[in-house]
Amino acid sequence: MTGKEQLESVPLQEKLDVTCVEGEVVKPQWSNKFQCIIALLGFSVGLGNLWRFPYVCQRNGGGAFLIPHIIFTITVAVPLFFLEVALGQFSRKGPIGVWAMCPLMKGIGFSIMTISCLIVPYYSMVFAWALYYIYSSFATVLPWTTCGNAWNTRQCVAVGALRGGINRSTEIDGTISNLTEYLAVKEVSGEANISSGATKAFGHTATEEFWQYKVLGISSGIEDVGTVQLHLLICWFLTCLFLFLCIMKGIRSLGKVVYVTALMPYILLTVLLIRACMMPGSLDGILYYVTPDFNRLQQSQVWLEAILQVFFSVGPAWGTIITMSSHNSPHNNIVRDSILVTLLGELTSVFSGFVVFATVGFLAHDLGQPVADVITSGPGIGFIVYPEAVSLLPFSHLWSVLFFLIVLMMGVDTTFGNIEAALACIEDVLPRRFHVKHLQTILAALFMSLVFLSGLPYTTNAGVYMFQLFDWYVAAVACFLIGTLECLVVGWCYGMKRFAADVEAMIGKRLPVIYKLMCFIVVPALLMVAMGLAVASYKPPTYGGYEYPYFAVIIGWCIALSSVVPIPVTFVMQILDERGSLAQRVESAMTPNSDWARCRRRYDVHERTNCTMKDNALFLFNQ
Repeated sequence: MTGKEQLESVPLQEKLDVTCVEGEVVKPQWSNKFQCIIALLGFSVGLGNLWRFPYVCQRNGGGAFLIPHIIFTITVAVPLFFLEVALGQFSRKGPIGVWAMCPLMKGIGFSIMTISCLIVPYYSMVFAWALYYIYSSFATVLPWTTCGNAWNTRQCVAVGALRGGINRSTEIDGTISNLTEYLAVKEVSGEANISSGATKAFGHTATEEFWQYKVLGISSGIEDVGTVQLHLLICWFLTCLFLFLCIMKGIRSLGKVVYVTALMPYILLTVLLIRACMMPGSLDGILYYVTPDFNRLQQSQVWLEAILQVFFSVGPAWGTIITMSSHNSPHNNIVRDSILVTLLGELTSVFSGFVVFATVGFLAHDLGQPVADVITSGPGIGFIVYPEAVSLLPFSHLWSVLFFLIVLMMGVDTTFGNIEAALACIEDVLPRRFHVKHLQTILAALFMSLVFLSGLPYTTNAGVYMFQLFDWYVAAVACFLIGTLECLVVGWCYGMKRFAADVEAMIGKRLPVIYKLMCFIVVPALLMVAMGLAVASYKPPTYGGYEYPYFAVIIGWCIALSSVVPIPVTFVMQILDERGSLAQRVESAMTPNSDWARCRRRYDVHERTNCTMKDNALFLFNQ
C-alpha cells in the first residue's frame, strides 16, 4: 500500500486520538465534509459579527460601507482563507508543524500558540457573563428592569420609565456610564456613551447598573483588585467545564457539538428578527442601518476599518483555520470551502445588522429618541442595549434567554477554534512517544485547568479592567504580522511554484494568475499598510474616564510583544542549529525538512530544487 493509499484509508479513529503511517503521526478526519465547513463557519462567525459589524457599518456610511467590505472580502479574506486551508489540509499538521516547509519561520507557529493561550481565558469570560444573564432571566422579574435592588444607586431609573431624557450618543472612544461618578465597560472595537450631564440629571438605567454593579461589581481601577465574586466564579467554572466536555475527544466530540452551536444562532437570529420587525420603530432602525452615505467612501478611515473588519471577522492568522483543515480528507474541495465559509460569514454580519438595528429601532421608538442616540457597539449592545430592549417585549424572559443563547453559541464556537489551535500546537511540539491513547483528553484536561486558573483574576472586582487591557493589546500587532509573513514565506521562501504543485495534487486544479497576484503581493502589502496605520493611531488604554496607570501600560505592551517575540527568537535558533557560513545556514534553514518531504510523497509530488526569487517572479504569470 502506498503512502497516498494509506493516508486515504485512515478513518476517524474510535479508540485512539492519533494513528501512525510510516512512523508519522496522522490525525483523525472529520466524519463528513460538512463538519469542517460548519466548524470553520462557527469560528468565523463570532461576537464581532453581532456586536461590532452593524455599528461599524452604520458609522462608516451605512449601505455604502458594503462596497469596501465586499472588495476586501474578495481580495483579502478569500485568498488568506484559501492559503491556510490548503496548508492545513496538505500537511495534516498544526500551526507549528506546518512550518516544516520553512523551518526558519517556525516561530510563526509559536506566535500562534501564544496568542491562542492568551485569548482563551479572557474571551471565554464573555461566556461566563452571558451564562449569568441566562440564570438571571429565570427570575420572576428580570433583575435589570427594576431599581431598589441592593446594587442600585439613588440615580437609578427603571426600564421604561425614561422617555427622551438621556442622550446615548455613540462614538468609538465613548463610554457607557456617568463619566463623573461611575465607570463602565469599554471595548477597543467600540462602545456606548452616556453624557455626564444627562447622567447627572437622570441617573443610570437599571440595565446599566445591573451590568456594572451586580454582574461586574466594578472597582475603582485595575490596582483595586478586590475579591473573587462568587457568582462569576461559579459561572466561570461551569464555562470551563462545558468547554472541556466539548473538546475532550477532539473532533469526535467537537464535530457533533458544532452542529448545534454553529447552526442554532441562525435560527434564533431569524426568530428575533421576525419578532423585532413586528414592533413599532423597527423599520426606522433598519433604514438607518442600510441608508448609504457615499461621501464617506472618500475617507481613508472607512477603507481601513473595512479591511480590519474583514480580517478579524474571517479569522486568519489565529491558527484555527489551519488546525480545522488538518482534519480534512486529502482531496477535499478547498476552493468550495474557502468561498462558501468566507461569504457566509460576511453575509452573517450583514444579517446580524438587521437583527440589531430592528431591535434598536424599537428601543429608540419606546424611548422617544433618534436611533443614532441609542446604537452602540461591543459589550454595550450585548449586556445593556439588547437586554433593555427585550425587557420591553411581551414574554421578555423568553426573548432574553434566546438572545443570550445566541451570545453563548456565537462566542463558544470561536473559543473552540482557539482551544483546538492551542492544543494542536502542543501536539506538534510533543515528541512522538507521547502521542498515546486519549492524548486529546489528557491535553484538554490540563489546558482547561490552566485556563480556569488564569481566568480567576477576571472574576474579581477589577476583572473587567484586566479584560479591557488584554482586549486592547493581545492582537494589536501579531495578527497582521502573522498574516503578512504567511503570504511572504509561502510565496517567496517556500515558493509559489511548489505551493501551486501541492494544491494541484490535492484538487487537480492549477492556481490562477489572479490568485497568485492577490495572495503573494496584494494581500501582504495591504496588511502591512493596515498594521502601520493601526500602530500609528495607537492610543494608551482607557476605560471610561479611567486612565490606566503606567505599570498597566507596560504590562499591555508585554502582552502584545509576547506573541511576536517567538518569531525572531526561533529565527536565530534555527540559524544557529545549522552549519556553514551565514548564507549557507539561512539557505539550509529555509529548505523543507524531512517531515514536509513525507507530506509531498503522500501526494506523489516530486521534490523540486529551491525556487529563486526570479523563478517565483516568472511563475506569477506562467503556469
